[in-house]
Amino acid sequence: MEILQLDVLLKLLIAHLLADFIFQSDKIVEEKNKGLSSQWFYMHIFTVGLLTYVIFANWANWWAPLLIMGMHAAIDLLKIKNKLKNSLGFITDQLLHIVSILILWILVTSNTISDIWESLMIIKLSNDALITIVAYLLISIPASVLIGQMTMKWRKEISKDDESLTDAGKWIGIIERILVLTFILIGQWTPLGFLLAGKSIFRFGDLNKSGERKKTEYILIGTLLSFTFSILIGLLTYHIVIKV
Repeated sequence: MEILQLDVLLKLLIAHLLADFIFQSDKIVEEKNKGLSSQWFYMHIFTVGLLTYVIFANWANWWAPLLIMGMHAAIDLLKIKNKLKNSLGFITDQLLHIVSILILWILVTSNTISDIWESLMIIKLSNDALITIVAYLLISIPASVLIGQMTMKWRKEISKDDESLTDAGKWIGIIERILVLTFILIGQWTPLGFLLAGKSIFRFGDLNKSGERKKTEYILIGTLLSFTFSILIGLLTYHIVIKV
């Protein structure tokens, strides 16, 4: 079963991205949080409908922009009412908007939910894609846990830093491993040197100045382990997927 009129879906997504990000400033977001009492809320919803109408470009179809305006307003009010301002709230908000766009897409095209579901079910990822997904999963949380276990005996020896952000070190490690793996898979080794040098400057410079030798050595061990795991998994994935 073939999914029809994907261009319509893409147009609706473009209209949403423009309305929710490009044409919505921080000031509008702040003022919009006042809900129905704010003129900026209505202006934003009108922008959603206008962009949908213009980019969709089906001039005789006036109910589609009105429907997306109604669904968008309901989702934004739900977010405002529940004060969803963290990353989970953002993801939930955007997922609901995407669902509303999919609903509108189905209504304005000849697709059905069963057609789309059947098409998705026959999509098969290649072995190379699955191997790459496994590699990225391995260097995320599993690698963090392993590095944490390997450095546990030294963690007790370093002084506690009350100014450190919660889980900042873990997320820095995950991001750097994702970058390392990505650079390896695209065959770019030069950025790895800049990445390691950049982290050394920011993470080790201040510690050396303050004389915290144990913490410096602890961070250095963690960084080298992080890079080592990423490089090993990256090389293995590269030679399996790229077949060099």
